[in-house]
Amino acid sequence: MRVAVIIVGLLLAAAVATYVRYESLDPCDWLARDLMVESGLPRVAVDLRISAAFLLDGVTDPDTGDCLVKWWAWRRDGVPLEE
Repeated sequence: MRVAVIIVGLLLAAAVATYVRYESLDPCDWLARDLMVESGLPRVAVDLRISAAFLLDGVTDPDTGDCLVKWWAWRRDGVPLEE
């Protein structure tokens, strides 16, 4: 029981930290915000770039999981739109 409370506490802390940083719990928004900061492009251009990358991967309507995978790839490799 004690381990479960610790795990729930860690998950809650991670969610709060993510929300404070991105003001959102949506991975698609995280990806767009990080790319805006890195590239200096406006949100519209970044959204179009992300949409084009998903279309090249065959994803016409990216869901939360698709965005999360791209965001993880960017955090890991710094190139989320080339995979």
